[in-house]
Amino acid sequence: FDLIAAEEVLRLKKDYPYIRLKCVIPFRGQADRYPEADKQRYNDILAQADEVITLSDNYFEGCFLRRNDYLLDNSAFLMVYYDAIAPVGGTFYTLKKAAERKMNFTNVYYNRK
Repeated sequence: FDLIAAEEVLRLKKDYPYIRLKCVIPFRGQADRYPEADKQRYNDILAQADEVITLSDNYFEGCFLRRNDYLLDNSAFLMVYYDAIAPVGGTFYTLKKAAERKMNFTNVYYNRK
C-alpha cells in the first residue's frame, strides 16, 4: 500500500506541483530483501521524493511502529488500508493511535465479497 500511495502522489504532482512526497524509512536497507522488481520500484520512488528521512541505520524490533509514530507526529491526516479482520499489526496500531489523538483519517479498504 505504501508504494501504491507514493506512486499516486507522484502522479498527482504533475497536476498539483505543490504536493510534496516525503518518504520516511524505518531503517537503512529496508528494501534489501524485496524481490528485484519491488526493489526497483522502491528506489524509483525514493529518487523522485522531495524528501527522504531514514530513522535508523539498522533494523530493530519495533522500528516500523517508531516510523508510524513519526508519521502520526508529522501529519494532519491519515489514509489507511485496513481490513478490520484482526485488531493486531502496524496498521491497527497506527489507526488506534490516530483515533486516540482525534486525527482525521479515512480507510480506503474495499470489501469485494
